[in-house]
Amino acid sequence: MAIGGRREKNIRLIIEMEDRAAQCTRCAPLLSCIRKPSMGKGDLEPDLIMVFESDIQIMEKAERLLELREMIKDELNVGKIYHTFMVRCQPKACVIRNSTSCYLHNNKLIDRHLMCLLSGKPCEGIPIKPADNNIISCLPFLLEELEILDPKILLLFGERVSEFVLKSYGIFEEFSPGAVFYDANNRIYVCLPEPEEFSREECRKIGLEISMRENQQKEVD
Repeated sequence: MAIGGRREKNIRLIIEMEDRAAQCTRCAPLLSCIRKPSMGKGDLEPDLIMVFESDIQIMEKAERLLELREMIKDELNVGKIYHTFMVRCQPKACVIRNSTSCYLHNNKLIDRHLMCLLSGKPCEGIPIKPADNNIISCLPFLLEELEILDPKILLLFGERVSEFVLKSYGIFEEFSPGAVFYDANNRIYVCLPEPEEFSREECRKIGLEISMRENQQKEVD
């Protein structure tokens, strides 16, 4: 493929995928308090993709995302990084919405400034963990995104991200934070703790393990 050709193709395919994700109604009860789904960001020819369960893991602590990116660049020796989410629409617990949902089913209850149309105040919905059915509904978008961008390394943040992604790729072995798996195409899957618990020391150990594997592979070749 010509220089830049892969990137242009990736851009087109990602835009098409994001358009479909934005129109998705599989989790209809969530849509009233979601302005738009959370989408991936970063280099569109990535060496590495960070997968988070949902945007609540990083959006409230944007500086942590920057720290993770720099730490991973240093310790894993990669330059092109992308991050994305297993669940695009963050579920929220909201007393106001629950008391009116029977009258306003599927109507948007939040404006573009994230103001609640019922209370006239900033959205006070409390982010909660996505249910398994939310994950299953959203998982096809993540898998499509990963196949489009085709990274060498996947960093899976949190137990549920590791479980669902590994099983989607036919990896059913037991895992714990720090576990590293390889598929037939030598793609690397790394199981990690929650983002706030991931340390530089752990990152360095993973970088060393990946380097050792690459050196062994070179000797075989």
